[in-house]
Amino acid sequence: MSMLRQWLGWILNKLGLPGFVGDADYRSQKLHAHVRVRRKRLFTIVSVNGLDVYFRRLTGRLDGVGLDPTGGYTPVRARGSTQPHGPDGPARRR
Repeated sequence: MSMLRQWLGWILNKLGLPGFVGDADYRSQKLHAHVRVRRKRLFTIVSVNGLDVYFRRLTGRLDGVGLDPTGGYTPVRARGSTQPHGPDGPARRR
């Protein structure tokens, strides 16, 4: 049965079909992790410690990310330049 599932999974991946997921909530005190999966009308949302990742329901493609204000996640300001970076690297001052 396991080989049949693997074969079917391989075929579905080759066809580019999205996978099936169900609503879930997982917490680990030891790892300080909270993972939650929610299915909405247009998106499946996977949240990890307050960071929400949105996937389109029909295609499974990544649509965007966001922060859950109730998740307790506080992003740390990144070190480095505040100047925007273009395709050729950091912007140069004149």
